[in-house]
Amino acid sequence: MLERTGAVATIILNRPGVRNAIDLQMIREITNTFQMLNSEEGIKIINLTSRGENFCSGADLNWMKEGINQSEVQLTKESLELAGLFRAIWESYAVTVASVKGHIPGGAIGLLAASDFVVAERSATLTFSEVKLGLVPATIAPYVLRKVGYSRTSDWMMTGRPIDSTEAREAGLIQRICEDGNLVEPTEHLIQELLAHSFKAIKGVKDLLRRLESETDPDQVDRYTSRLIAGFRTSSEGQEGMKAFFEKRKPRWNDKP
Repeated sequence: MLERTGAVATIILNRPGVRNAIDLQMIREITNTFQMLNSEEGIKIINLTSRGENFCSGADLNWMKEGINQSEVQLTKESLELAGLFRAIWESYAVTVASVKGHIPGGAIGLLAASDFVVAERSATLTFSEVKLGLVPATIAPYVLRKVGYSRTSDWMMTGRPIDSTEAREAGLIQRICEDGNLVEPTEHLIQELLAHSFKAIKGVKDLLRRLESETDPDQVDRYTSRLIAGFRTSSEGQEGMKAFFEKRKPRWNDKP
């Protein structure tokens, strides 16, 4: 399901009967929705949330059963679609916020790791359950590794032990924790906090961090960061932000995506 309210789009996982388990149809629908929203001017925030008691219970059991009789070629093709979903979230033009609850196993963690922000209920737990099935959490690994580093990732993925919300927040996979049943309020607070700032500046931060993640030449880093800050200082948003600061008023942003 997709809902729009001003600059905010909300994607709702709506398979509560199977605890919002992921199947091929869901993968395609969410991927297509992200691609569509990225082309829409005016969407600044995408909130990924769910109906029912669980955010997402990982791979749909019927879909997993079908995979037992599929060829490696078929499975690779479907896995590429799953990888494409996580990449669509990670590369989203908008800021992405996942609001999560319940037990979140396996591939469902990729939805969190690929998002910019995660708001979780205190009782939420995560489990990289793949090793218990003789599998590897391959398509989600790049995003988890980026968020929490090698040591945490190897611990979580090799042991398959439950991870509570506190540990996930300390590691950097979750940003905000709220009391159970109170997921809407802190999500809305975070969204309003983001909307209060220049969207172009926030998007600039996303681009900056992704560039620094792959750039290893110190001279290239210096040139890139110097040009970037100079460009923003002379931009209309940067000028307005600095004027507002010195004039002790709220900035009047005019920065459509």
